[in-house]
Amino acid sequence: DNQGGEGQDIVFSIDACHFMVEEFALSPSTRWYDFKKGGAGLKYEVALSIHTNEIIWIRGPLPASVHDISMFRGCTAEQKKQKKIDKNAFIFHIPPGKKGVGDSGYSGEPSKIITTRKGQSVELKKWLGRVKSRQETFFSRVKSFNVMKNRFRHGKRGTKDKMNRHKLCFESVVVLLAYDIEINPLFEEVGKRFLY
Repeated sequence: DNQGGEGQDIVFSIDACHFMVEEFALSPSTRWYDFKKGGAGLKYEVALSIHTNEIIWIRGPLPASVHDISMFRGCTAEQKKQKKIDKNAFIFHIPPGKKGVGDSGYSGEPSKIITTRKGQSVELKKWLGRVKSRQETFFSRVKSFNVMKNRFRHGKRGTKDKMNRHKLCFESVVVLLAYDIEINPLFEEVGKRFLY
């Protein structure tokens, strides 16, 4: 076990997932533009427990242009200056002494998220890779449902209606996967504990 650094127990993985949607005709804006998909999109933040097969956090939908770290923090740098911080963000729900694993999009919060970087042991890098891989496996399972894989075309009564319907579909799929993971684990528990 790696017991260097601050000695925080690494207990979750976190990432955001993008979904394609039809254009928001009633509220057109570049904030909906998803650079990964090349069109309008929404994103959700999901955290998985590392030591159990549990989904511990879901947040969204938010416009696809919101950066992962901004979603995690509950604000952009500009919003932080204006003291417009969303206290419902995951960063405010992490217990003291706990830490998570994220991809490079989360590298701006080293006190809460560990990312792969130079100077880490080979063993730690492999373990971080496995943790991030199970997060991506979960997202691929979400997108195995056609309603999540294809461009979302539902919700004709405006932006709020479309976002609410997409959220209902996303949460329904996640609940189905939560039951499936409980009965037939989606992935082996990562097991080894690292303190970092």
